[in-house]
Amino acid sequence: MISRRAAALLSVLLLSFGFAVGLAVAQEAATTVRKGTVTTKPIQGAPAQDQLRPSVEDDDASHVPPMEEIEPSDTDEGAGWEAAVQAVPAPTPLIGEEQDEAVNRINAYFNGITNLQGSFEQVDPNDKRSTGRFYVQRPGKIRFDYAPPSALRIVADGHSLAIEDSDLKTVEKYPIKSTPFRLLLTDSVDLGRDARIVGVESQEGTLAIALEDKTGDAAGRIKLSFNTGPELALKEWLITDAQGLTTKVTVTDVVSGRKVAVDFFTAKDTFQPFR
Repeated sequence: MISRRAAALLSVLLLSFGFAVGLAVAQEAATTVRKGTVTTKPIQGAPAQDQLRPSVEDDDASHVPPMEEIEPSDTDEGAGWEAAVQAVPAPTPLIGEEQDEAVNRINAYFNGITNLQGSFEQVDPNDKRSTGRFYVQRPGKIRFDYAPPSALRIVADGHSLAIEDSDLKTVEKYPIKSTPFRLLLTDSVDLGRDARIVGVESQEGTLAIALEDKTGDAAGRIKLSFNTGPELALKEWLITDAQGLTTKVTVTDVVSGRKVAVDFFTAKDTFQPFR
């Protein structure tokens, strides 16, 4: 089985571009490099503050303004809030040909990616935030660099996917085809073929699609949101796990077409602890 830590990382980050449909159980072996040794294993609110108590002087009636000096506001703030909420249009579900057209547009967006990079911010169910940079070179290669204090990096070189932890001096490797990254790194992205489409909806300036694992082996759901316009652009995704806990990932500063060095997507084989 894939380790619990690896499963959590993959289910959260596998979709910097949109494909977190969960980790399926795989029969292939994964290599784990730990401190120079190689083993083979099968994949698999803050407490409320005390209220301030009035002093003796505060009990003096002379400090209480006469009733006639307190005038009610002419503004109904509750009505204003309701009006503001009603002014926001609800998302429109897309069905039939409209849904097919939207899914084809999303497929075309991912299939049009060759080189892509940007920043990400991740907010977990406990409201813990982490940030970093991501890089993609299709087909087959991807990299996530977490910003300090995190010591993690995820790298796929076209054959295997590695999770590196520079604090623990460990490298865990898995075949790409045994991870959900296969959906992102494949030569041809087809969401209708590779995932179960739960729903597609549009709102002013936004297109969203909700996906689940088509095989049923992995619980949970991913909802991808895109900015619409002349060209589609990934904005964020929400990952809800089997327990109903949701992680939100937002991407910014996304640019395409920038090439990187040949060895940029090469994972470490081991760490040198004494360097």
